[in-house]
Amino acid sequence: MKLKVNMCSLGSGLTVEESFELYCGDGEQVLQWLGYAACSRLAYIRGEVYGRYVPQSVCNKDGQAQDVDIVLNEIFSDGEEIVVEFSNGPQPYRVRWEGRPRTPPFRWGDEGEILPPHNTWLLELDLKAEGFGAFIDPDMIRADPAIVDTDLGKVKQLLMDYSGAMQVVFYNQSAEGASSGDQLGQITLPQFRGVMTATKATTARFPAENVDNIFTSVATSTQTLARKVDNKSGVSTFGLLDFLLAIVHVAYHRYAAENPSQAPFQPLSNKLMSLFKDCFAVYTFPDITKKLARFEPCVHNSAAQLLLKRGRRLTEQTLDSCQLKRVRASMVSVDLRWLCTHLQRWNLLGRDFNLQELTIIAIFAKQTSTIPEEFVLHPQPLSYNYDEFERLLLGIAHHIYITKKKGEAFEEFLGETLDSIYKKANVLVEMPPKEGQD
Repeated sequence: MKLKVNMCSLGSGLTVEESFELYCGDGEQVLQWLGYAACSRLAYIRGEVYGRYVPQSVCNKDGQAQDVDIVLNEIFSDGEEIVVEFSNGPQPYRVRWEGRPRTPPFRWGDEGEILPPHNTWLLELDLKAEGFGAFIDPDMIRADPAIVDTDLGKVKQLLMDYSGAMQVVFYNQSAEGASSGDQLGQITLPQFRGVMTATKATTARFPAENVDNIFTSVATSTQTLARKVDNKSGVSTFGLLDFLLAIVHVAYHRYAAENPSQAPFQPLSNKLMSLFKDCFAVYTFPDITKKLARFEPCVHNSAAQLLLKRGRRLTEQTLDSCQLKRVRASMVSVDLRWLCTHLQRWNLLGRDFNLQELTIIAIFAKQTSTIPEEFVLHPQPLSYNYDEFERLLLGIAHHIYITKKKGEAFEEFLGETLDSIYKKANVLVEMPPKEGQD
């Protein structure tokens, strides 16, 4: 693999000073290597000492800075043109790329760095700042001034109790109507309406138009817009936090429409509990449980589990080969949205299952229980480590086995499926027969 590299001095407006071809082997290096290699070549061309120039960014041909931890051959093709910005240093890669994390403040304890809980965003959620204090009737506040804090505390606890289940509902719904893996992890107005329709939250007194209005009001609220600016996410879509807040809005307005005489005397937490118990628990959760229960036979298949154990090293190597980025970390993990690219390359996604079916398989890989109320809130719901990837492959094989109505034993089909994936990922190479052998 070779690339045409255009070298530009930092701050020159991408004015090209030197151009040359750089050979990159199979392209398995990260872009950080590419920047240093290009600067070394520039120093050689100009007769300067090694280290004279320091890379500041690696950009595509349009000048957009790329994450330097990305594997080269995952985003660039043979013969493609790129741009490397350089300076005299001393600090490398000062140019920020989109999505580059900012260094958080560190806290240290007796055993090293103290990491914040993965659900800090939910623990620190200020429902009063989100405007939910206005959802509590003034007469109730006059009777008990502390009810605002008490009731909103109960609402937050309910959101935490059901956060795992709602996370699954959210990501499952994000696949509805999606045409690519990149669309997972965000839902649009029609998808939000679809959730509320499927869970029977909409009624004659509380029509779908009310749900649409709630989506718009939450998406355009001051707090939501501020979060989207920080996260650089779209205004017309919901993230998980927006989804949870919108559910509270639905609970309040739905209860008021269905029970106008009782609504002023009921705490907001009761209205939210009613939505969870009377709608989600009755109409949505059983459907998820039914879909996940289909995978139970493969989990309890001892021969299949032994096969997975024997192929564990190849499974890990397969996930390694799927990495978009390579960083120093204690555990390798790959985003499902990027795994979709490899599943298509392996001729699985789009042939043996679609994106909606893959999402259920992915939920099975993340959640060990089939009961939504027992689901765990995952800090990285779309990121898969070795154990979860192994379970994902097991789920994929079982789904194909059931839908294609294969005749052989499941463990035999699992072995064939794993062999095929390992070979397509180039971690299992067939040796040619020796001369004289058939």
